[in-house]
Amino acid sequence: MQNNSANLSGGSNTPASETASKENTVEEPLMVTQEAVEAYERRTGFYGIGRIMVEDGHWIIVTKEELARSRAQVHANRHQVTRQRGVA
Repeated sequence: MQNNSANLSGGSNTPASETASKENTVEEPLMVTQEAVEAYERRTGFYGIGRIMVEDGHWIIVTKEELARSRAQVHANRHQVTRQRGVA
């Protein structure tokens, strides 16, 4: 008896669910303030991590005001979604 799951996923040995999860895991960069980066570097002793994370596209340096606006927008959107679903 042949393994039909390998044939359905294009003949690879990787399970279809594992392949799909790798393709759909594009994350947005984390918004951080310069002050937070500096505090993290002081606490851990890993100076330069902020520059590395920004260059690699993992972090975006923003002002405190931009961060507050972003969080307020996420909060407002979350309430809209739960109200549409009828969840308290």
